[in-house]
Amino acid sequence: MIKIDQTQWPIVYIEVDGLATVTAMEEYNTEMEKLLDFAEQQPKKFGIIYISEMSDEEYKQHKREREAQRLSNAWLKQNKPRIGATCVGIAMVTKATGMMKIMRPIAKRSMKRMMGAPGDVFFELSAAAFCHQNSYLDLLKPLFL
Repeated sequence: MIKIDQTQWPIVYIEVDGLATVTAMEEYNTEMEKLLDFAEQQPKKFGIIYISEMSDEEYKQHKREREAQRLSNAWLKQNKPRIGATCVGIAMVTKATGMMKIMRPIAKRSMKRMMGAPGDVFFELSAAAFCHQNSYLDLLKPLFL
């Protein structure tokens, strides 16, 4: 499942459920293509806030199908330049402490390397939004005042 909310552009909220299946990954890739097509037509860059409602228990049981992971890697490799050209930052919000333990130490390095835009991981949506307002989106700061 993926839900993209562009109503607060230049901040885009993306809700995901782990994208464990090929079908879910294909849906994600299609929706992200639409988002990047839209972003490329805008005069300024945007920021992404990913929201995962996955609990710790769901995270522990989460296993992405091998083919879904291959689709994800191929899509990211192909679209990393587009993401980097249109997105100024990515914040990931999760309730899962297990995901946070893994992602927090590597997020700042790996998001830029994998997705083409800097990023970080947060437990709270308000912290992610604050980060975007005060760090990644300096060019867009007047929109938040």
